Amino acid sequence: MELILPQFGLFFWSTVIFLTFVWLLRRYAWKPILAALDEREKKIAEALAAAEKARAEMETLKAQQEKLQLETAQEREKILTQAQKMRDDIIENARIEARKQAEGILWAAQQQLTQQREKFLEEMRLYAVQLSLQIAQKILEEHFRDAEKAQAYAEKLANELRLN
Repeated sequence: MELILPQFGLFFWSTVIFLTFVWLLRRYAWKPILAALDEREKKIAEALAAAEKARAEMETLKAQQEKLQLETAQEREKILTQAQKMRDDIIENARIEARKQAEGILWAAQQQLTQQREKFLEEMRLYAVQLSLQIAQKILEEHFRDAEKAQAYAEKLANELRLN
């Protein structure tokens, strides 16, 4: 039972040592410990504030990025629309130009054909006249071998021409 019940001397010295220890801690250790804890608490609060500020900046940057992506997509669509319009205009202009050139070529070909046809008809008329003259010459040579007949026929034609 002696082990269970404390003796007064042990109790007294334990209390004195404990109180001395608490007084020493309070005098020399608690102020630096509390100061260190306060400093750490301030650093943690600053770190939390910085993290909050960084999060807010990240949100702002994310919103700006989304806005920029939207603007970029709109600009891309605008550029694509303009490019398609330009392509369509170029194709239409090329089509019109090709049509004009084809019409010009057709017109030139028609003019050339008309000129060639006129030239051919003129050559045919000339050939027909030459052929008619040759035939008439041969007929007249055959018909008027006699000079008296030729003279009489010439006078007759001259009289007819004067009457008309």
